[in-house]
Amino acid sequence: MEETAYYNGIIYTADEKCPKAEAFLVKDGHFAAVGSNAIAADCPNKVDLKGQCVIPGLVDSHCHMFAGVAQAAMDTLFVDEQILPEELGEALLTLLRNSAKPDRALVTAMGIDLTRGTFSAACIDGAVSDRPVAVFSNDGHGLLLNSHAMELLGIDRDTEDVDENSYYVRDTKGNPTGLVIEIPAMLRCKSLLDEAAGGDPEEAFLCLAKGYAAYGYTTIFEAMSVDDGDFKLFEVLNEMDRKKALPLRIFGSFGYHGEDYVSAEDAVSYMKVLREKYRTKHVCCDTLKLIADGTVEEHTALLFSAYADEPDNYGSELLGEEDMARAASLAAKEGFSVHIHAIGDKAVNRALTVLVGLGSISGTKTIAHNQLYSKDDKQRIAANGDIFFQTTPHWAKRDAFTLQSIGQERYEAQFPIGTMMKRQVPVTFGSDSCLEERTANAFLGMYEAIVSGDTAPDRESCLLAYTLRGARQLKADGVTGSICEGKSADFVVLDRDVMQCAPEEMKETTVLRTYFEGEMVYGE
Repeated sequence: MEETAYYNGIIYTADEKCPKAEAFLVKDGHFAAVGSNAIAADCPNKVDLKGQCVIPGLVDSHCHMFAGVAQAAMDTLFVDEQILPEELGEALLTLLRNSAKPDRALVTAMGIDLTRGTFSAACIDGAVSDRPVAVFSNDGHGLLLNSHAMELLGIDRDTEDVDENSYYVRDTKGNPTGLVIEIPAMLRCKSLLDEAAGGDPEEAFLCLAKGYAAYGYTTIFEAMSVDDGDFKLFEVLNEMDRKKALPLRIFGSFGYHGEDYVSAEDAVSYMKVLREKYRTKHVCCDTLKLIADGTVEEHTALLFSAYADEPDNYGSELLGEEDMARAASLAAKEGFSVHIHAIGDKAVNRALTVLVGLGSISGTKTIAHNQLYSKDDKQRIAANGDIFFQTTPHWAKRDAFTLQSIGQERYEAQFPIGTMMKRQVPVTFGSDSCLEERTANAFLGMYEAIVSGDTAPDRESCLLAYTLRGARQLKADGVTGSICEGKSADFVVLDRDVMQCAPEEMKETTVLRTYFEGEMVYGE
């Protein structure tokens, strides 16, 4: 590939040795030089950036691309998150009538916000009762079934809950209402959903990859790729990579739900197969994903003190500390990274204990989400220095439901992003979605981190959280994450100087072009 010079740019490199530049050279898919416009003088091929802002290719440090493929396979409908329970049935019926497959045998949908009222099968049955319906909550920790779906799955008053932390919501007579809370119980509904799978996964992957490129991402971490021995989607990705059809890097993970689902030993065995058989140039699965608790929205985030509006509820322990520690230790000994979902302060405390207990490992150690922290644990994560604080800054919101749920003191201390950055904790940002319009926008995320966190971080730290530090979390910083000589030529051209524009303008930033390994994969 001939050398090309990109010059006259405002280039933020995310390289700590040379944070800003005017030009760079690209050859054979890599940055050949970075510096002043002078380096472009003798290059025969030049691209004048005309003062445009350039940043490294973005890293989504926690997303759910595979869920997007599953949604495409099931032809999932998407409902408005503002919808009320009494509006849901008619909304689904309208979406069905306007869809390409109005007569589908199973209706799947996504997006209800369980904080907006009491959802039950009755919300759907009046409008759609002739076939099963399954509607996921917008945070992925709840599932609403209509009566037809419950009948097919054999869910009735005699059906036992998984445990007190993952269960079927019931009415005063003990009958399931249709609402299923948390992942262990939701897994029992998998057989119904598997029957709806169809479509072309390669087409879905390609469509999603292009979508990530449009937001400026060149590397993603898929935070729940697989949780058993079904590796079909990795086979698809491998074939796509062999055909040079992937315009981004995909790092995957194995989700461990506890011994009742797949043993820790089997989980690590599956991971070894994924690492050894399904690794390609742009596809790698070398992380164990653990889930310590649920979410505040479902009142399943694990807390030291009870929920303000439910004084007997302390949240849910989806994995016990001993179980997490054992699985994490087995994975770490095999060289894998460990990534733990923890939202409540008690879940964060347990995740920290597990990760600190691993000592120095060859993989990386990450806590994802990090909504609530005790004072001691803020100090503990900073003192260790090698645990990544991964979060979605768009979540640092102020709303009446969260205030009512956790009370004023915890409400004011949510998402300590700025504090962690100032204490030199490695902070990374991700979407926790599959191209959900709001959370996939990294520039809105940077804005939210600056204006909504406990202490305002600087823009440079926010850019690093979406680039170099994300690459470090994935052990990919030798390849990508910064505009630096020798690294893959992954970069993004923006419509404004995101580091200097007014804060309100940051969230309006538009990606003009995205380059992966020196080739433009989005833009004109």
